[in-house]
Amino acid sequence: MEKSIKTILFLHDVLGVSKDLSALMDLMEEQNYKSFSFNFAGHGPSTKSPEEFRIDLFACELDMYIKNHNLKNVIVFGYSMGGYVALYHKANFEDSPISQIITYGTKFNWSEKAVSRELPMLDPDHLKVKFPSYTDSLQNKHGDKWKFLLKSTAHLMQNLEKLDGLTKEDLLSIDIPVTLILGDQDRMVSSEETHLNASWIPRAQVKTLTNSKHEMERSNLKELSEIIAQVIN
Repeated sequence: MEKSIKTILFLHDVLGVSKDLSALMDLMEEQNYKSFSFNFAGHGPSTKSPEEFRIDLFACELDMYIKNHNLKNVIVFGYSMGGYVALYHKANFEDSPISQIITYGTKFNWSEKAVSRELPMLDPDHLKVKFPSYTDSLQNKHGDKWKFLLKSTAHLMQNLEKLDGLTKEDLLSIDIPVTLILGDQDRMVSSEETHLNASWIPRAQVKTLTNSKHEMERSNLKELSEIIAQVIN
């Protein structure tokens, strides 16, 4: 009997676009996996910007994409915020068809102290002075709304725990295989927060990606694709 081709839906991070995951998607397709991806609202030059960035809004978009493409028993790979959205969907959407979740660099600690460390990198004026090449890349990805994207992301982070952050109860309710992958040189996400949240997910495991930082373009993509294939099979 011919082996069925498994489908993976790839979700990008909070300042990214689906194209950022194309190299990883290509590696998975070389291993005979079918891949899908899309841009969350407010990301990329062509999507409409919502009034407010919310995890539940992005989870609703994920839900709509799954339904529109008639995806059944779908495996979701979420990079950073993408992983957070996938977990939120599985915990809060009745009859979620997600059968497995794999995350890379997903941050769970959004306390006031943790958020305050991230805010300078979401200030457009600060970035233009200190990291002009980074602002150029944001403009290339998102067009004229790159400043709005940064401010909306800052608002999302500052209100995440109060509005729609993942709770311990949410994670305890997730009854599918979950793999949380963390780069060994990630300075944004700690091993402690990753292992703590994994301990609350009944069927979770943590994997470490060698020679890898938080940024997808600075991660070991070949090893990442191998881990994904390993945990799926």
